[in-house]
Amino acid sequence: MASPTPITGLTLAELDERLGSRTRALATRQWLCTASPLPPALPARIPGVTPRAWAALRAEAPLPPWTPVGRRQDPDGTTKLALSLAGATVETVLIPGRGRSTVCVSSQSGCTRHCRFCATATLGFARNLSAGEIVLQYLLARAAAPEGAPARNVVFMGMGEPMDTLDAVLSAVALLSDEGAPRLALGSITVSTAGVLPGMRRFLRECRAHLALSLNATTDALRERLMPHNRLWPIAALIDALRDDHAAGSGRRYFVEYVLWDGVNDGAADAERLAALLHGLPAHVNLIPHNAFADNPYQAPPADRVRAFQARLRTAGVRALVRWPRGSAIAAACGQLALR
Repeated sequence: MASPTPITGLTLAELDERLGSRTRALATRQWLCTASPLPPALPARIPGVTPRAWAALRAEAPLPPWTPVGRRQDPDGTTKLALSLAGATVETVLIPGRGRSTVCVSSQSGCTRHCRFCATATLGFARNLSAGEIVLQYLLARAAAPEGAPARNVVFMGMGEPMDTLDAVLSAVALLSDEGAPRLALGSITVSTAGVLPGMRRFLRECRAHLALSLNATTDALRERLMPHNRLWPIAALIDALRDDHAAGSGRRYFVEYVLWDGVNDGAADAERLAALLHGLPAHVNLIPHNAFADNPYQAPPADRVRAFQARLRTAGVRALVRWPRGSAIAAACGQLALR
């Protein structure tokens, strides 16, 4: 027998139908987004919903089963939450910024991919997460956001490959951006992929959120060594998917994630090839110096080489920003999520 859809996985229309009132549905969403901290189970009463209607919903659509496993805070303010979700452990990261915070959510426990530079890959794969479990991560992190920096951005860049559980990811994006709270702008939601082409094409057809492509190399030989699934979907096919979407008039800006490793992909020729690959696309390159973890051989380049790579891209007309590490002291930076 299938498990009931949790309250965090119900659309506003579904809440309206079950509660018999759009006003009650909106009040329910508002409570979910303002409860601080969010309890492990739904309370007996919430404001704005009649006891009878709430009791029925509470019985039919509880919160997803969750247990806090750990919480750590980096001196830079980044907070990492470890959660047990029906036996599957995941990590969620809250990154505070000026006037707003970003929540990095996981879409899987572990990962289906085998990228050589990512700590999550060392865990193997446990299971996909539901849309309700993804939204729950946002709600829990939102409650931990500092005053003056509310959680207004969401990035699907935690554990897992979002394109391998795309139904749940698309549902979660819709839940986070529909009319009820938190009502995030689609432009504030970014879904990352390691380059799973069938999912990329479907995402570009069906969703208006931003897409981030984790590229990391400019030749197929190197990318296959770093990201073995490149054998199925080589670089040219991935870039063609972006070009097709652009030619269709989507008006979308594409984020290209490029992790830099010392002596691997950080040379002048790499920068020139990357600029050529992206020519004519409204692309924004995020340069990410590698975040080290135990037993991994790769190292970040010196800071001056990172800046030189950025300068070469900018000279070629490519927008490029260096994403210096946030949360590395607690193993919460990009590529470090491995339940440590």
